[in-house]
Amino acid sequence: METIPLTFKSDEKGYFDRQCPNENCLFEFKVYMQDWKEKFSDEEVYCPLCGCVAPSNEWFTEEQTEQIHNVVADWTRVYIENSMSKLFKKLEQTTKNNRYLKIKYKSNCPTTFINNPIGAKEEWELDITCEKCGARFSVIGSAFFCPCCGYNSASKMFDESLDSVSKMLQSIDEFHEVLEANYGKDKAETMSREMIENTICQIVSTFQKFAQCRVKEICGKEYRVNDFQIVDKGDTIFKNETNHSYSDWLSQDEISYMRLFFQKRHIVEHNSGIIDQKYIDNSNDNSYTVGQRLIVKKDEVIEFLRIVKKLGAGIKILL
Repeated sequence: METIPLTFKSDEKGYFDRQCPNENCLFEFKVYMQDWKEKFSDEEVYCPLCGCVAPSNEWFTEEQTEQIHNVVADWTRVYIENSMSKLFKKLEQTTKNNRYLKIKYKSNCPTTFINNPIGAKEEWELDITCEKCGARFSVIGSAFFCPCCGYNSASKMFDESLDSVSKMLQSIDEFHEVLEANYGKDKAETMSREMIENTICQIVSTFQKFAQCRVKEICGKEYRVNDFQIVDKGDTIFKNETNHSYSDWLSQDEISYMRLFFQKRHIVEHNSGIIDQKYIDNSNDNSYTVGQRLIVKKDEVIEFLRIVKKLGAGIKILL
């Protein structure tokens, strides 16, 4: 049985390309090639973004797959050409002394198979070393899981996600100018407003996942992510499991502000921003009446982000 050896090139920093096999994700990342050979398991590799687990032979990028197909096609063509050449040479030899049939074969120069290494994309800026297993990998954007051991660093995820939200809010005026230039004032206003509203959802979902992971790290208990969607419920969980409550780090005014924005997230995500009676009852926000549209200002979200970061900093240091 013939085998075709495949070799891969790394980028200048020693990383080579991988891609999540989950069709709903297809996240591309890089792994330090030496670690891939020495640290990674053949049975389980983890996607840094979605956490998908698959054997190590399923992580080829689309570009690598195409290059592999080309290598196989070239090898097959050369193999067939050389096999046919050998066959006709043999036939020529067997008919050499035949009085009635002679086969003459003139071959071209033997075809050579050139097995070039499969290349890598240029290096990226964000390099990460897993704090648990020491595997090195590189990503664009966020990474929640170590591709080698699957470790989920709740603190790293929390910091990186909220940092992205912060940069989004800081850049919203620039985005508005670009949108206005491309789509006009009305569209730009609508799209900018939606971007600001969506940051509330990002902040809340980031905090929920962080809180769930931290409780599990501290006491080993698995709570649902949605248990931290309600401020008072999450506060009670921390109080029962760690003897610390949100009031250890936040003032009552800050907790009230956090409650309000958790409710605003709910109305944005589940009711398209239209006020209902449930929102008024749960938030005690009497500045709206049923049927009105929620208005969210950038400075308000920045204050909400500050409060969540402050709470997260306290939760991080719990043992």
